[in-house]
Amino acid sequence: MKSKLLFSIVGLLVLIACGCEKNESSVNSNGKIELYLIDTYSKIGYSYQIDENSVVTKNTPLIYYSDFLSYDSTECTFEVSDKAVAAIKNLEHSVHGLPFAIKANDTLIYTGYFWPSYSSASCNWVVIDPIMTSLYQKIQVRLGYPGLIEGQTIQDNRNDERIIRILKLDHKLK
Repeated sequence: MKSKLLFSIVGLLVLIACGCEKNESSVNSNGKIELYLIDTYSKIGYSYQIDENSVVTKNTPLIYYSDFLSYDSTECTFEVSDKAVAAIKNLEHSVHGLPFAIKANDTLIYTGYFWPSYSSASCNWVVIDPIMTSLYQKIQVRLGYPGLIEGQTIQDNRNDERIIRILKLDHKLK
């Protein structure tokens, strides 16, 4: 009888442990960096530059900090989880970009667009190619599409000290 009771208790504990859902925002870290889609925003002039004072992001991140596996600050490239790749792959991409925001500890650091490599339109702002992300499991954050045009300047916050500090403390910085 005791062995049946013990077996039942152990079985119940296993079921409870397996049934618990991981809370993505409760990552044990020194902060968090998350990627959000932008709900509403304004552009500055006739450019694609996003007025960061006008940005309202979606309530929940598209990519949680736990899905950023590492960051190469020289190449401005995040290595990401399968879950992050799937989230980007499932987006409805536009040849005119899909706006995103990178936040560190809920503070907006920079904005940009998911800009697919099949687009014939150019972009004079920060871009991520969602097609390449799906192929290589890396998010390369670039300045401009198809690249930075000579004489053009784009505010570059990709290696903002708040991002670098969090990644360094969590040993995610390459």
